[in-house]
Amino acid sequence: MAAWLELTIPTLTSPSHTQLSCNGTYLAVPHGKGEVGVWSLQDLGFKPLDLVAHRKAVTASSFGFYSQPTLLCTAAEDYIIVWNIEEARQVYEKGQQIRGQIIGQVLGYVQHVSFSPEDALVAACIGTEILILDSQVERLHSTLEGHNSTVTSAEFCPHHKSTVVSISEDRTFKVWDLESSALVYQSTIVSASPFLSLSHDPTKEAFAVGTSDGQVRVYDLSDGSGFRLLHQVDVGKEISKWKTTREENKPRQEKGPVTVSSRPTWQKPQSQEHSTQDDPTTCDSEASAAIIGIHYCRKFRSGQTVSQEGPPGFLGQDSRLVDNLLDVAPVLIVGTTNALVFINAHTFELTSLLDFEDYIPSMVKDGPSQCNIPLAGSFAFAQGADKQQVWCLVGSLFQNSVDVLRLTVPTSQGLGQRLDSLSLSAQAVDDGASGEGGAVEISVLSSTPLSENSPLRSELVPRSKEISSGKHKQKGNLAAKPKGQVGDQPLTFKSKIKSSGYTQAPRMKMFTPSTRPTKGSPTRRAGTKSTGGDRPGVREFPMESGPPISLQKKLEAADRPTPVNSIAFSDDGTVLACGLANKSALVLKMPGLTKPLSITGHNAAVTSVNWSKEGRWLLTASDDKTASVWTIGQSEPILTLSSTNHNFAVDKDEDKVKAKVENCAFPHPVRHAQFYYMDKFILLTCSSALSMFKYHLEPTKDEIKRYQTKSRYKLVKTLAMEKTQQITALSAVNGFYSYIVLCAGSNKSIQVFDMNVARSIRTIPDAHTRPVHAICQNKGSPFVSHPSSAYDLFLTTALTDGIKLWDLRTNRCVRRYEGHLNRAYPCGLTMSPCARFIATGAEDKSAYIYDVRESGPLHKLTGHTDVVSDVAFHPLSPQLVTSSVDGKLHSYMESR
Repeated sequence: MAAWLELTIPTLTSPSHTQLSCNGTYLAVPHGKGEVGVWSLQDLGFKPLDLVAHRKAVTASSFGFYSQPTLLCTAAEDYIIVWNIEEARQVYEKGQQIRGQIIGQVLGYVQHVSFSPEDALVAACIGTEILILDSQVERLHSTLEGHNSTVTSAEFCPHHKSTVVSISEDRTFKVWDLESSALVYQSTIVSASPFLSLSHDPTKEAFAVGTSDGQVRVYDLSDGSGFRLLHQVDVGKEISKWKTTREENKPRQEKGPVTVSSRPTWQKPQSQEHSTQDDPTTCDSEASAAIIGIHYCRKFRSGQTVSQEGPPGFLGQDSRLVDNLLDVAPVLIVGTTNALVFINAHTFELTSLLDFEDYIPSMVKDGPSQCNIPLAGSFAFAQGADKQQVWCLVGSLFQNSVDVLRLTVPTSQGLGQRLDSLSLSAQAVDDGASGEGGAVEISVLSSTPLSENSPLRSELVPRSKEISSGKHKQKGNLAAKPKGQVGDQPLTFKSKIKSSGYTQAPRMKMFTPSTRPTKGSPTRRAGTKSTGGDRPGVREFPMESGPPISLQKKLEAADRPTPVNSIAFSDDGTVLACGLANKSALVLKMPGLTKPLSITGHNAAVTSVNWSKEGRWLLTASDDKTASVWTIGQSEPILTLSSTNHNFAVDKDEDKVKAKVENCAFPHPVRHAQFYYMDKFILLTCSSALSMFKYHLEPTKDEIKRYQTKSRYKLVKTLAMEKTQQITALSAVNGFYSYIVLCAGSNKSIQVFDMNVARSIRTIPDAHTRPVHAICQNKGSPFVSHPSSAYDLFLTTALTDGIKLWDLRTNRCVRRYEGHLNRAYPCGLTMSPCARFIATGAEDKSAYIYDVRESGPLHKLTGHTDVVSDVAFHPLSPQLVTSSVDGKLHSYMESR
C-alpha cells in the first residue's frame, strides 16, 4: 500500500465534525463560512469552484451516484441545497451567479446527508429523525422516526432502492422500506459505544457499522437472513498487533553498557528511574481507535487479460468456481483517528495499514517532500477512474485543514499470488535427482518426480518362504516334500472339516465363473448413470445438483445414547463407517444405512475412521493408544499399530530388552489415522509427532494360533510439529499421489509437510484465534473431475472462529464462513464432491450448509436432538449424513 499527500486545504474552522464528500471526479470541502469549494481531481492545482448560498456553516455534503449530471448536496442549519456541478461550471465561465435548488429550509442541524441510487431522493439526518427529501423540488417525501438519540448516518441500499439503513448514538440500527412506508427491522442495543459510521457493500447485500470503541460489525441484509451478524473485527486490537509485529521486525540497535540493579525501587539511582520513565516503549499513549469513517472499495482485476487459445470446452474442466473464489476481494477501508486500516472483505483480515505517525511523500507545492498526517476527525473516500487508486479526504481533529490523500489500494494479489516453495527443489534434495535448480510452486498435484532418497519409495516386502535357489527350507529332521504331496498338518476338530484329505494334493482350481449372461439379467447396476454410450457402469456425480436439505432417514447408531466422534464414506459410496465413544465402530450399507455391522476391539473411544481407496480396509484410531486395520467380515483386526517402530517378532533376549526401549508403545492417544499415497502408507498422529508407516496386510490367519497375525508394519519417518504440544487435525489426499500433508497444532498454527523430502515446508501462524480442530481438503471423489487448482483449496475450523477457506499456494485464506454456533464442542466439517457446498455441525442441534461463494449459511438443517458432531457427503450422489452426540444419524437428500 502506498500513499501520497496531494493537497492540503485550509478551512475556517476545524472540519472534525463535518461530513466531507468525494466521488472520484470532484471533491467538496467547506472552506469558508457558508462557502463550499469544489476541486477537480484531474488537476488539484486549478482554482476551485466556489458555491456560495448558505448563511451558516455547512455541516454536511454528499455527491450523487450519477456522473451526468453530477449532483452535490450541501446542508446547513438554514438550507439544504442540491447543486448541478456541470451546470454550475458553465454558469461560472459565463460570469453569472451560481444558483442551486433548495430542497429544505430551516430544518435544524444536519448531521449527515446521502443520495438514493437514482439520485431522486436525499436522506438528511437531523436530530433523532431522518427526513427523506425530493432532490428536484422542495418536497418532503417521508419522515423516519424512532431513534432515541442523534442519528449519525443513514444510507440507501445500492441493491434495494427503497431500503434505508440508519444508525444512531443509541447503539442501534434500523432498516426502513420507503416503498411500503414501514420499519423492516429494529436491532437491540448492540454495543456499549455509539455507532459512528456506516457503509454498504456494493458486491453483496451486507453493510458495515463502525463504533467508537474500535469495533466493525458486518451485518447481512439479504431476505430471510434475519439481519444476522456476519463478522466482527476489533480494529484497535488489529492495530496493536500490527504495531507490535513491526517493532519486533525492526533491527535492534546496540546500546551502551547497562546497569542491572537488584535494589528496591526507592534505592535505585535517579538516573535509572528517569530513563525508564522516559522510554517511549514503556509508557506509550495512543489515540483512540474510534471508527470515524468506513468505505467499501469495489473489487477489480489487476493486470491485462491475455487472449490465449485454450483447449475446447469438452477437453477441460470448468474452472469458473475456482476463479470466482480466487478472484480479487473487495477491500474495506476503516478510518480511525490515527490510522487507515485496509481489511479484506472476504476474510476480514488486515492486509495493510497506514499509520499517521509515519511520513509519506508530499506533492504539495512549496512544501516539504515528506510529512505526516495529523489526528483525524472526519473522512471521505471515493474510487476514481483508476480502480487501483482511492482518494481519501482527512479532516484534521484539531487543525483547520483537510488533507487530500491518494492511496494505492492493496490489490489482494496475495490471495492469488504464487509463493515460491521452500522445498520440492533440487537444492532441498541431497542427491539432486531432479537435475534442475530453482524452486517449484507448492501444490497438491506436484509435477516434481520422487527423489532417489525419498521416504515415499519405501516398501515393506514380506520374507519369501522359499530360498532363491528353489530348494525348500528344512527344519529339524523333516525332509522336503516332493511337489504335489501334502506335508504334515495339525489335526483339528471342527465342524467345517468334512474329510481329512491328508493323502491327496490340494485342489488348485476352485471354480470357473459363468460369463454367459442369462435371460433377463440386468446389464447395468441400478442407480448408475451411463455417460459413455453403451459402456455400463460409468457413473458421475451430478455437478449441477442442489444442496441435500430433504430429510430421508433417521437412525440410532447404538442401543444407548453414545457420541459419534467421526463418520466417513468409502470412495465408492457403498458403506459408511462411524467411530463411537463406546469403544466400537459401526459400518452401514448404502443406500439407506442398512445392515449395521459393529466392530469391537478397542479399549477406549474411537476418535477417527478412514477407508482405504478401494474400500477393502477400515482404519480406526482410538484413545487406547492404538490404531487398527479391519476387513469387513472379520471380528478381529488384521493389523494393530501399538508401538512406535514396528511389530516384528524378536527371538533373542538381548534384542527383546533393546526393543522395549526403542520400540515402545505410543505414549499418548492416537488421535488421527488415515491411509496415504494410494494406500501405500499409514499416517498417525500422537502428541506432536506425525508418523508414516509402511505395512503389509495378510488377511489369512492360522486356525490354531489365531492370536498371531502375519501382517507387519514398520516406521518410515517421524516428523514433529514445531512449538506445539499436540497435533489437533490431520489431512492428506489418498485418492491420487500427492506429497502434501497438512497438520494443525495446539499453538493455532498450520504446518505443511512435504513427504517427498520429509520436512516441513511452510507454516501458517495464528491461522485461527483458537486451535484448529478440523482440516478438510477438496479431495473430490472418483466420480468427479476438477481443475488442478481446485485441489489446492482446503478448509479449517476452530472454536468461536468460524470456517476459513485457504489456497495452498498462498499464506492467506480466500474466504471466511460464519453463522453457525460452535463454542465448545469440536464439530466436524466437509466439502461436497462438486466443491460447491460446505457442511458443518453446530451446537444448536443443527447442521449448516454454506455456498463456497457466500459467507453466510445457505441452509440450516434442523431436527437433531443434540450437538451435531460430524458430517459427510456421499461421493456419488447429492446426499449428506450427519451424526450427533446422542448417537443418532440423519440422512439428507437433494430436494426435488
